[in-house]
Amino acid sequence: MRKLILIIFVFITLLGVSCNKPAEKKSGSSNTIANLMPDMSKEGQWKTEGKIRCYKGEELFDYMDGGAELYHAYGFKRACVQDYQNGGNLYTMEIYEMESSPKAFGIYSLDREGEHPSIKQDATYQDGSLNIWKDRYYIRIFISQKGSNIKEEMLSLGGNAVSQIKGEGEMPSLIKLIPAGAKKDSPASFWQMGPINNIFFISHENLLNLEGDSEGVTFLFPTEKGDVRIILIRYSDSKQAKDSFDKFIGGYFSQPPSSKEGDEYKGKKGEKTVIAKVKDNYLFLSAGTDESETNKALLESLKPLEAK
Repeated sequence: MRKLILIIFVFITLLGVSCNKPAEKKSGSSNTIANLMPDMSKEGQWKTEGKIRCYKGEELFDYMDGGAELYHAYGFKRACVQDYQNGGNLYTMEIYEMESSPKAFGIYSLDREGEHPSIKQDATYQDGSLNIWKDRYYIRIFISQKGSNIKEEMLSLGGNAVSQIKGEGEMPSLIKLIPAGAKKDSPASFWQMGPINNIFFISHENLLNLEGDSEGVTFLFPTEKGDVRIILIRYSDSKQAKDSFDKFIGGYFSQPPSSKEGDEYKGKKGEKTVIAKVKDNYLFLSAGTDESETNKALLESLKPLEAK
């Protein structure tokens, strides 16, 4: 009897260990995102600090309670985090797997101002942080303190991480419609209201009818009197685009028009002139402080679509 009790106790103990194991851990399987964390042990003084922490789905809120919603808006699947030490410099690497390559580019595109080192597919370095996009992965490397050789060490760490990712994905298709005169590094892709509100606040309501089958891109168009914000959204059909046009001008402006006929509306929002235009299954928005320059930027943004 005592032997039976001992066997049951050992079984329960082992069951508890298996139930409390980390979400993911480094293994020989190439399917786990933890395996994308590079082994830097043969690269000079590099060494890992602590264990790999992995998160999937809603677990991301345990890691970044304030920013997880933005990642979920881009189809977040899972992420792993690892700290690396090189001499006196301590770096944190985060690798995020999104549901597709365009969505991974989307989360990466929210902050592209800085230097662009030659790390495929695209990378941005600025002030002690390195962001990388490749295939369906978004990689962040950052350091919290100042130190020497930070840029070089980050590029080494990032290059080793990227080499683990064999595939190369595509950018969102709307990127191809951005006019040549757009401000460099300003294009950002989105599929929901949260990300566009993070860049240019419109409303807490879904005034743009952004759903699973709609895709958007926003960018800055430089003019002589300042940058004009352009927002381009493609819907599944022309009816959805027109419905979104009507919903936007009816809810965005303090004095919307009594009649919603036509394909263009111009109004004021604070100090900005905002123009909304619907064409086929596309909705265009432009916002700038000067009306003539805003009109000019809108017309320039329409040219790639008219040339199709």
